Amino acid sequence: MINNLIEAIEAKKLSKYREFICQSTRPAIDIIRRKNVKPSLGCSRFGGKPDLPVGSQWPMRKSVPYRFIGQINFAEIPPSDIGIPSAGLLSLFVLDNCDDDPFWGDDDYVYTVFTQEPNNLETMTSPPNPNLQLDFENPGVAVVEFHHTIDIPFDEYQADNWPFTRDTFDDGLECEAYYELRKSLHKSNDYLLGYPSHCSLAYNPTPGPEWISLLTIDSDDNLEWCWHDGDTLMLFIEKEKLANLDFSKIKADAG
Repeated sequence: MINNLIEAIEAKKLSKYREFICQSTRPAIDIIRRKNVKPSLGCSRFGGKPDLPVGSQWPMRKSVPYRFIGQINFAEIPPSDIGIPSAGLLSLFVLDNCDDDPFWGDDDYVYTVFTQEPNNLETMTSPPNPNLQLDFENPGVAVVEFHHTIDIPFDEYQADNWPFTRDTFDDGLECEAYYELRKSLHKSNDYLLGYPSHCSLAYNPTPGPEWISLLTIDSDDNLEWCWHDGDTLMLFIEKEKLANLDFSKIKADAG
């Protein structure tokens, strides 16, 4: 991948920034929607209904159910040594339209269920949410697959040694070339790991140096996802907790 990146850097006439770009790379995993594929029990998907261990209770906040947004079956990701689980099913839920107006940054905005041995699962349907006008009985669904790639910083807030100056970057030429380069590394706007991408933030959304980006996903009309007026949802996890397969504390931002 690095060799292809170097070739792309040269093609984009960014060779004077080659050292910065190459040293800033992070592994990432693009998440690709599979067309006309019906979900099977335990498969990775966006939307739809979750597959949880038999006897599970739907996660609730007070009397309002969390909203299921997707599940990642790590066994479906091609093997690698980038620090993610080799197996297990991660189910992701978020708060959506609760009475007390939850915020992306709330500690309990994201709820997860990690099933290390997903052998005894059942597909569950959400209880009705009185505050949300969505079709929970037949939610949109997209089966997904994964492709390894690499990522580079999205903007100056994500790199301590950002080499571009305002004079060179804001003239449009280097800016356009850099973002074309970054875009060329991805097959999708939805991905695991890498750097978080967004639409409007003027800061680094990563909570701190001990945290890494876990998942970045776009708004999607088909799934009735609308993060921050149609922007991006970003989920983060502490490096140590990821290594210990502990997904109990996930932070979020959107923008």
